[in-house]
Amino acid sequence: MNSLVVYGSRHGNTHKVADAIASELGKYGEVQVVGAEKAPRFLPDQIDLVVVGGPTEAHHITEPVAQFFDHLGKGALVGKAAAAFDTRLRWPEWLSGSASTGIVQRLHQARAHVIAPGVSFFVSGKLPVLEPGEVERAAAWAASLAAGVESKEHVSLLL
Repeated sequence: MNSLVVYGSRHGNTHKVADAIASELGKYGEVQVVGAEKAPRFLPDQIDLVVVGGPTEAHHITEPVAQFFDHLGKGALVGKAAAAFDTRLRWPEWLSGSASTGIVQRLHQARAHVIAPGVSFFVSGKLPVLEPGEVERAAAWAASLAAGVESKEHVSLLL
C-alpha cells in the first residue's frame, strides 16, 4: 500500500500528528509525508491512500490546506482511499469548529473514497501543545486506516 500524508501546521502540532500517522502507515508500505505548501499538484497513480490534515482555525481549514485542494481540482482523487484529521482545542465542536469537516468535504469534491469519519487530535494551552497520548492515538488511527485499505485491496484481488 502506498500512502501520501499531506498536512498544514502552524505551531508544529499537526506536523507531529502527520509524522505519527506516516510512521504507522510506513509499516504497510511506502509513505510520503509532505507539507500542504509542497504537496504535489498531481498524485501518482500508485497512491492508494491519501490522508490530509490541518489545524482548525476560525472554525475552518487553513489557507495552505485549502490551496492544496484548489491545485488538485475536482475529481483529482477518483479511486483513491482518503481520510481527514485536524488538530484543535478540546472544546465542543460547535464552539471550536473542526477542520476535518471541511477537509472531508474537499475530499468528496475531489471524488476520493473517504474511508473513515474525520478525526480531531487535541491541543491545549495558550501556545497550543498536543495533549498527552494524542501522538499514540494518531498512530492507532492510522493503523485502522491501513487495515481498512488492505482489506478492500484483498477483496478486489479476489474478484
